Amino acid sequence: MTCNACEVSFQGTQSLVVNVVKSGTSAVVSATSQGKNIVMIRRVILCASYPGGGQSLWFLRPPPDPITWMYPSAYFEPVIGATLYVLNGLPAGTVVQAQAEYIEIDGRSRSCPQIM
Repeated sequence: MTCNACEVSFQGTQSLVVNVVKSGTSAVVSATSQGKNIVMIRRVILCASYPGGGQSLWFLRPPPDPITWMYPSAYFEPVIGATLYVLNGLPAGTVVQAQAEYIEIDGRSRSCPQIM
């Protein structure tokens, strides 16, 4: 499902972008870190709203928690993108949306240079 122009513009300023792409009867959920800092994703909330009515929610967490995503870590370095989850066998007309809860790690400490 393509976001509207405003949502696409807002995503350009976010450190982490979550995306849902249709692939046949599956929804592929991915995340991309596009900032300069490391992000730690704590939870991804995945929602499917079915055409005949009804809704399903999944609360995805990093491994080894229950209902984990596919990427092996909670940490995303800058420019890392990864598939997190695939929902299969969705009926036509199902609306799927995801949102991520994350912490951006921006504190830095550095040493003085040492000539060797």
